[in-house]
Amino acid sequence: MASDLEFACIYLGLILHEDEVTVTENKINVLIKKELRSLMMTWALGFLTKPLVTHSIKS
Repeated sequence: MASDLEFACIYLGLILHEDEVTVTENKINVLIKKELRSLMMTWALGFLTKPLVTHSIKS
């Protein structure tokens, strides 16, 4: 069974191929960093806004 990292590399390679971009290690690394940053921001926003939704700001 392939690891999560292997699946991620395959998926990113397919994204590059679909965009007709030559698949290279460097381009996959750039996509990993970009997607990881996006994922972290999404997680952080959800984590930080949850208390605002569940508690009154006035109190």
